[in-house]
Amino acid sequence: MNPDLTAMFDKVVAAMKADPRCKGGWHFGSARRGETDEWSDYDSVFLVSNDHFEPFAADIPKVLAASCDELLIHWPENYNSGCFKTFCSIVRLGETLHQFDSFVLNADRPDDWMCRIHCKGCGEGHIIFDRTGETAAFLRMGYTVENHIPDTLRAIDTYWFHIQMLVKYFKRKDVFKLVKNMYDFVFRAHVDLLLSRYDTLDWGGWEPKIKRCVPEETQRHLLVYFAPADFASLQAAAGSGMALFERDAKEICAAKGLIYPENTARQVTAYFDRMLQDESWLKRNAKDGKD
Repeated sequence: MNPDLTAMFDKVVAAMKADPRCKGGWHFGSARRGETDEWSDYDSVFLVSNDHFEPFAADIPKVLAASCDELLIHWPENYNSGCFKTFCSIVRLGETLHQFDSFVLNADRPDDWMCRIHCKGCGEGHIIFDRTGETAAFLRMGYTVENHIPDTLRAIDTYWFHIQMLVKYFKRKDVFKLVKNMYDFVFRAHVDLLLSRYDTLDWGGWEPKIKRCVPEETQRHLLVYFAPADFASLQAAAGSGMALFERDAKEICAAKGLIYPENTARQVTAYFDRMLQDESWLKRNAKDGKD
């Protein structure tokens, strides 16, 4: 952990301890897991009763501004609610910019999903401070959420459905629809396919799960989708991705005793290739996409 950031964190904690509205707090994220490095930031959850939840959250930027050289950004997440709030901040300490995240949990609304996920894996050993013992008692309740494992066959159906959709966006020369569907649906379906077999990580989003759980060679299969936003490159990326997806899907279905939908995959692949095989069309659209 960066020493300047640690010094700021100590100031923030001192301010929270001096605020009677705050029951206590605990470490979440890499600090909880003991995996910090020089680029890590603190992910601290502060426990507040419902009566003080909103005014306490509103005062956090004042605490941060008083603890650093300059508060540049204080950004609330879109999912913030009366149960749980996340604030992602950029602060200046000397000549360096740092990220500083703050979480506020409503002690009276612990059944909310966001509250539960920020208690998951946390115990008394992760407590930063506990004003009256309420923080330890709260964590002993064992609030948690189950790890979500994607459905293999749904991931396969999602993939081939959106591959078929790509054809009309190529024909319409709609590069923005192509990019959206390639990355929001086709790429993410491939991610879900791999996680449906390999995910053993009980925390985090898909990114650390892919990095830590999926074999390195298979991880690289996902990188083919990240192509320049011109029609020729996107078509090539989709073609490469389809071949790798089918390889992964057949292997995963065999390992899980599932029937791979050969007929669907064969027909969608043939349709995609047939509709986009006109080289003059491809060259014309590739030029248009670059202009």
